[in-house]
Amino acid sequence: MPKIRVAMYGMTSEGYRLAADLVDRAQVTIVDETLQMAMGVDSAFLRKNPSLAQLMSEEPLLALKPMEQALSEAQVVFFTPKLRRPSDEVLIEAGSKLRDLSRYLTKGVTVANTLPAGPGGNAENIMLLEKQTGLSIAKSLNYAYMPLRPRDPKPAVVSTAVAQEATSLREIGFTANSQNIFSAELEYAAAVIEATIGAVTEVELARRAREGRVALSKSSETYVDEFAKYLYDLKAIQASDETGESISYLAGATIKSLENYVRYIVDETREVLKEKELKASRTKISLTWTLDKYEMRGERIQMAENVQQRLKDYVTDVEVFPGSRMKGGSEALDPLKHNVVIVCSKEDGESVKLARKAHRNVEMTVLLAVPGLRRE
Repeated sequence: MPKIRVAMYGMTSEGYRLAADLVDRAQVTIVDETLQMAMGVDSAFLRKNPSLAQLMSEEPLLALKPMEQALSEAQVVFFTPKLRRPSDEVLIEAGSKLRDLSRYLTKGVTVANTLPAGPGGNAENIMLLEKQTGLSIAKSLNYAYMPLRPRDPKPAVVSTAVAQEATSLREIGFTANSQNIFSAELEYAAAVIEATIGAVTEVELARRAREGRVALSKSSETYVDEFAKYLYDLKAIQASDETGESISYLAGATIKSLENYVRYIVDETREVLKEKELKASRTKISLTWTLDKYEMRGERIQMAENVQQRLKDYVTDVEVFPGSRMKGGSEALDPLKHNVVIVCSKEDGESVKLARKAHRNVEMTVLLAVPGLRRE
């Protein structure tokens, strides 16, 4: 029996890892929506290239085919786009990419949306697809909502527009586990707000404590990498709800706090420079953050760039790089300057600890990008 044909619309890490999970059950193609080309993958190829970052760094010769051909042959299309527009335009970008995809959809295909949507957000997506394709959901076009958490290829929840739609998804191992799409939207929104509200509450309390020159008895070890990853999801929740609804206020307040955290990092770094009387010309600032440039959401990358640009107003030598580069020492640390190292994830923190032990002769101040912005 021939395998079901699946296409990933978007050359992203999440889509690539989802392809790896499905390749034994389906005939999988990955579409680069920017180049408008597609490549078929099998289990041997994915074993040889376990991550998209590794594949792209090696620049292998790939057997490519036109995007239109790949999408017209697919029975299930997973919408896994790479979003990189500025923060205030990212939802528009997502809608634009879904509109572009709709040009290639054929009768009977199942579209599985893996981008998070707030309550009612998928209803707008369905309207867009029906308008652009001329097809009707549950009659000639199928739709599923399967939001992926950042850097996670396993859907947080699986839902379909109507029960009959699930056949093609069941064949590749997905069973609806929510009553309908609206209930899935609510479930995912609740999970996102629960995952972020505690962190931003601590961020704001820690900020007030620093201003008042007092210490909090409890301090979290949650790094900015963890609580910044849901910015897109929060924007989707805020945008899709009725103005004035409590859930919209919660999402909006959380977004504001996360965006303000950039300023808090910069202000604390300035305090370090002031207290240690460091001259700009004799200081290097390293933002150690292991970022995946192929992940679907671009908020973490943009936040890192924002911090870097703001810090350059005070110190010219500001770099963003993964903590793993610190292990070499000579490449990342400047022995002739005082190195201010801002640690943005637990993984990077472990690398910095090793670097400090290996390079005790290098002047270094470490600032942990946790809610309390702790110094070490």
